[in-house]
Amino acid sequence: MAVLAENRAKLTLKRSAPGIYFNGPASPLRQHNGILFPYQPDITYQQSVAYSQYDMVHTNYTFNAYRNTPSPSIQLNAQFASVTEEEGAYTLGVIHFLRMVTKMFFGKNQTRPAAGTPPPVLEFSAFGSEQFNNVPVIVSTFSVNFDSNVDLKLFKGGQQLPVMQNIFVDLMVQQNPDRQKNKFTTSNFINGSAYKQGFI
Repeated sequence: MAVLAENRAKLTLKRSAPGIYFNGPASPLRQHNGILFPYQPDITYQQSVAYSQYDMVHTNYTFNAYRNTPSPSIQLNAQFASVTEEEGAYTLGVIHFLRMVTKMFFGKNQTRPAAGTPPPVLEFSAFGSEQFNNVPVIVSTFSVNFDSNVDLKLFKGGQQLPVMQNIFVDLMVQQNPDRQKNKFTTSNFINGSAYKQGFI
């Protein structure tokens, strides 16, 4: 069964983000306020739990004391086709978008946003409201594969792209501390209602 249209994976800016992100090469992403993945990416969700070990003498088992539950991580392996001019512009826009959202605002003449402003917190959604529902995330790493065995296509401005390539994106969940304190309860998470608030 194919993924439903409303459940397609997307990685978007928050509504409060400055609009300058779509003024350049990422303009094809403006319609969806970020990346709407053209093909369903492979998604790996990972959750760890941190325990402190107590090494007690003359015992056969160590004692593990709960410390915390770190934020989950999400890995994406997404395919992009670049055959038509529209597809090529979109792929270039995606690459540029990922480059932008992994950089802080910097420079002597940087004014809006002010220099020192960190990279934006994005929202990731996929598969429905009880899977990934506007989960606040930051991009920790991304990589773009330019496979030498794949044919290249020439686009406007002398830009060349493989007709098919993979982009890998690592996301870390970034919950606002105040929001976590005032909105989250484990009881709400257990009954499933916390999913609608972006908690996973």
